[in-house]
Amino acid sequence: MRKAPPLFAAALAAACAPQPMTPARAAKLCAEEARAADGVTGNIRAGMSSEGPVGGGRLTVTSAVLSPVREQDALNACIDRRLAGRPAPPPRGLSITIDGDFGGSAARPFGG
Repeated sequence: MRKAPPLFAAALAAACAPQPMTPARAAKLCAEEARAADGVTGNIRAGMSSEGPVGGGRLTVTSAVLSPVREQDALNACIDRRLAGRPAPPPRGLSITIDGDFGGSAARPFGG
């Protein structure tokens, strides 16, 4: 059995090593958390299929609506936390999610 050349092994170990946290990387990782800081998140989908119009959406409301935080403030706090190496706080309170689809085959019960 052949051993890996030392240079290859060193390059492989460097590629697998955790990347240092930079402000730009922290901002990218914190973006979604910051968008949810006011307690309301969601999305909508719309399009066309061979069976006609299709779409849907999701709306999530959390108890953070009772004490919302500005998105920029939440982003700054998250970036500071990640740069300091502290873990994310545990989720707090309640969350309600409404999710649905319409049109196309998704709206037909049991293919009927």
